[in-house]
Amino acid sequence: MFYDSSVTNDNKVLAVKAPSHYVTICNYFPTKAKSLRLFVVLALALVINFPVFSSTQNSWQQTYDMLRAQDTHDAFEFLIKEVESTQPSAKRVYIGATLVRTALALNKEHNLSALINYDNSEYDKILKNLVSALNSAHNNEYEQTMQGFKQAITLAYTIEDPALTATVELFFINAKITLANYIQLDHHIKEVERNANILKKPFWGLNSLHNAKALNANFLGDHAQAIETYKQAIANSQYEGNKAPYYNNLALTYLEIGNYTDAVKYLEKSLALRKVQNNEFKVALTMLNLGIVANKAEKYDTALQWLNQAHQYYVKFDNTYRQAYTLVQKAKVYTNTQKIDLATIALERALSKISLTNNINLITDIRLQAAENMRAIGQYEDAISQATLAYNLSSNVSDKTHLIHSLELLSELYAMRSNYEQAYKLQSELVAQKEQFNTHKTMQAMLALESELEVTAQQLENIRLEKHNNKQLAHISQLEERQQFQAIIILFSLLLLFISLRGYSKHKYRAQHDNLTGALTRSTFLKVVSRTAVPAIGKQHCLVLFDLDHFKQVNDVYGHPTGDIALKQAALLAKHFFGKSALLSRFGGEEFMLFLPNLMQSNNENVIEKFRVELSKLPIETESGETIHITASFSTYYYKTSPQSLDKIYSKLDVALYQAKKSGRNRVVCAV
Repeated sequence: MFYDSSVTNDNKVLAVKAPSHYVTICNYFPTKAKSLRLFVVLALALVINFPVFSSTQNSWQQTYDMLRAQDTHDAFEFLIKEVESTQPSAKRVYIGATLVRTALALNKEHNLSALINYDNSEYDKILKNLVSALNSAHNNEYEQTMQGFKQAITLAYTIEDPALTATVELFFINAKITLANYIQLDHHIKEVERNANILKKPFWGLNSLHNAKALNANFLGDHAQAIETYKQAIANSQYEGNKAPYYNNLALTYLEIGNYTDAVKYLEKSLALRKVQNNEFKVALTMLNLGIVANKAEKYDTALQWLNQAHQYYVKFDNTYRQAYTLVQKAKVYTNTQKIDLATIALERALSKISLTNNINLITDIRLQAAENMRAIGQYEDAISQATLAYNLSSNVSDKTHLIHSLELLSELYAMRSNYEQAYKLQSELVAQKEQFNTHKTMQAMLALESELEVTAQQLENIRLEKHNNKQLAHISQLEERQQFQAIIILFSLLLLFISLRGYSKHKYRAQHDNLTGALTRSTFLKVVSRTAVPAIGKQHCLVLFDLDHFKQVNDVYGHPTGDIALKQAALLAKHFFGKSALLSRFGGEEFMLFLPNLMQSNNENVIEKFRVELSKLPIETESGETIHITASFSTYYYKTSPQSLDKIYSKLDVALYQAKKSGRNRVVCAV
């Protein structure tokens, strides 16, 4: 899904007071682990047309807001004239950067070099760096974007102009959002507010930072705050047409919390406004988002209609990256409707649209989706091949999110092929990669903090070179003290962060899982099951207690290492047979408990029976190289309401399990 970072400043002018606390260390803790979770998706912000430079008699601003609300092309022509007539200043930097963003939104990037005539002033040098960085961000070129902004920010801090610093920082915020880089976003927002507050005349509109703050809140998982902020921005917008980006992003916030009705409502509002504005690039963006929402809401025909329309626009724009992304979304719809052949064709077309070197993340997504398709039709070897390609791609670029996904998929696929040894190795690597992922997050935090200290040091050096009077020397002393205090806080916090993150995942996992089999501990299992909601209408939950038959003989005859292997492989088979929705616990010794949620009421026993048969076929290799087989006895209990006592259910299961053992073992008995 695609957030929109364009904002408007058509409300009343307001000075903003900045909080005076230091860098917030908690911004660096890993937040929503999925990937960003399930959406995990490309969080690209496409257009930044956010007028900020204002005064009580700022006629250009008022004219621009009015034109932008009506027709983006007219606003674009107006900006061209305005930037030419404006002398080098923070205002010209802002108007020039806004002009470039508008050009990119209108698919006019081939004309960027001819849009602005630069002079040799420091302001125009900064503007030139901004233009280059904004174009790189539009093309998803991370390193080039960061380099361009680093040069612009360094130059900006050499000029004592708070309006310039605030302007450059604000464009940097939105470029980081475009590239899904939310590290230190909160700090940069405060820096913008601090510089705005220094100005003698208010120039900062209330809506100017609303979008960035709301996107940051979404990233941190505070969806309620994001919704409130977007609604404030909508209420503050004078012109109806300028509400479109807020409607778009408000809709995607509702999508993240599963409110598809409101998501569709606000996307349709955004689409109607963008059609009036004659902004086809944004129209395509909104249609693409409508297709994603419809797919999540299981309205597959509607999803394909929106995605097809978006794809037609991207073909018109000759935007191959967006064409490929839209095709991947169509493939997901086809997969959900069991049209695997069409999904495969869509993925192949997507691969043909993009280059391997510039779009590795999207290609990795395509490979993983192809593996899912192959698995759905039983082509496990082809699925393993595609997932392996994704694994190799993500390994080469240290893409931990996709690497973890590929390991999960490969582990499941090898288990389906009864290659439990390879599946177990992949599971072990998966745990290690998740631990490394937390460590990597910590390193990112440290590098970002070091960068912020470098900026502070640059400010101090500039003041030393340019000012030598007592007032400035006193200011230098204050800044040095502040820098030293920040460094102490940061280093101490990082030390605590390293210590906690290094052991957190491992200790939490070990506390909740059996060391031998990886199954949940008894206490963790009971806690999770006791908090589970009642089954869906027409379905029921099931608890299964099973115990390996003659397990003591296995230990006595073949040795305890063989017994351990039998326990591990039985647990691994259960995990992959029943899927991610099931819970497995080792209750003690050779006894296991399964929780199977929301089963259909017909053919329930067949599922357990099939697993019993699969377990009996499971080959166990002893230390001497001999292959043996094990069986298990099962008892089951089904319920449609919340159980009053899991202890009572366990007693019933234990009685039924005894009956299964007494009746000859290797069978399923239903508890009553």
